[in-house]
Amino acid sequence: MSDEQSWIPPRVDVTVPSVARCYDFALGGKDNFDVDRAAVAAANAVAPEASELAKVNRSWHIRATRFLAEHAGITQYLDLGAGLPTAENTHEVVRRINGSAHVVYVDNDPAAAAHGRVLLDDHHLTRYVEGDLTEPDEILDHPVVLGHLDFTRPIALYQSATMHHQPDDLDLPGIMRRYVDALPAGSYVVLSHFWDPGGEAGAPVRRIRESMLAHGLDADHFRSREQIERLFPGLELVPSGPNSADGLVPLLDWWPDGPLLTEPGPVQRCIIGAVGVKR
Repeated sequence: MSDEQSWIPPRVDVTVPSVARCYDFALGGKDNFDVDRAAVAAANAVAPEASELAKVNRSWHIRATRFLAEHAGITQYLDLGAGLPTAENTHEVVRRINGSAHVVYVDNDPAAAAHGRVLLDDHHLTRYVEGDLTEPDEILDHPVVLGHLDFTRPIALYQSATMHHQPDDLDLPGIMRRYVDALPAGSYVVLSHFWDPGGEAGAPVRRIRESMLAHGLDADHFRSREQIERLFPGLELVPSGPNSADGLVPLLDWWPDGPLLTEPGPVQRCIIGAVGVKR
């Protein structure tokens, strides 16, 4: 085995691109392979901003986490589909504000889970488990989740750029309803999703999906706003800015840290999200 592959568990096929490793590469990470880099490069070839979607999502994920830790006072976090550990993980953002917060990461990619346990489980407040986010009972009943999080107190549950990797034949609103039902009042859901605005505006993202399919990665479902809205069952959405009552917006518009110095391209606005609270 080469040094590049030394961190990958034996049951992982490194000849097929992985969502977690593609994200890792797009974010500037090193835990990826030629097949992952080729898939990202192909998406960028048909839509030059494609890899920027990962960076836009990560920046929003950090802003939302700061809000939850500093303003909402959340001390427990369940980060589903967390992927490979990278810069500015949820627990790192949270613990700059609250050093005693508990965080559980979940991913069904065995390489991500194995790598996460090596890097993160040495801290008694952080755990990383392997699990399928489309099986909420499996996650909610997992002994590590139950042992590390107190479901009588508010929890922040993340579906940060995860649900657009799930196929249309799954009952995604039903999956989210099961998670929301399990959360106590005062909990939050953080969810972002690739968005197809339709018409000519959505043509670049449809080309991205075609490119990923051609590389063996059935990963990117750019859905309509109406489909994405149904993933927040019974939740009250946090306003996306001081002068906005709309909670579900392009991530670039959700409480930005400051003015944009360059005008983003249309693809960068094709990922939308919201933070919802359970009353």
